[in-house]
Amino acid sequence: METFKKVLLIDDDDIVNSINSVIIKHARFASEVESVNNVPNAIEFLSKAKTNNEVPEVIFLDLNMPDLDGWDFMEEYQKLGINGSAKVIMLTSSISLKDEERASSSQQIAAFISKPLSPELLETIYNSHLIEN
Repeated sequence: METFKKVLLIDDDDIVNSINSVIIKHARFASEVESVNNVPNAIEFLSKAKTNNEVPEVIFLDLNMPDLDGWDFMEEYQKLGINGSAKVIMLTSSISLKDEERASSSQQIAAFISKPLSPELLETIYNSHLIEN
């Protein structure tokens, strides 16, 4: 598996972000892992990353967050004009078929994956959703 330079985790649970960060680093999925715990912080991070030409290659996005959720993030993300620079993986505990259908119909979302993240799941995500076949 090829290692990405930078991954961004967006999840309101700091413990989940910490665990996922360790899993990603241990699996050598990415050299650098950044995490934020809400949509405004994610948009601010990506705005700065765009300015510095350091947009992460992969974004793991939680769907269910208080105030602004993953769908709100996607609306703001589109406004940044960096679509295609990062592959967005919706990593969620949602079991809603509506959410899954909405994600699969979005050109900006590469995959809709159920939590928890694991090294095996990272390999599946990489092989099924991130490499060009």
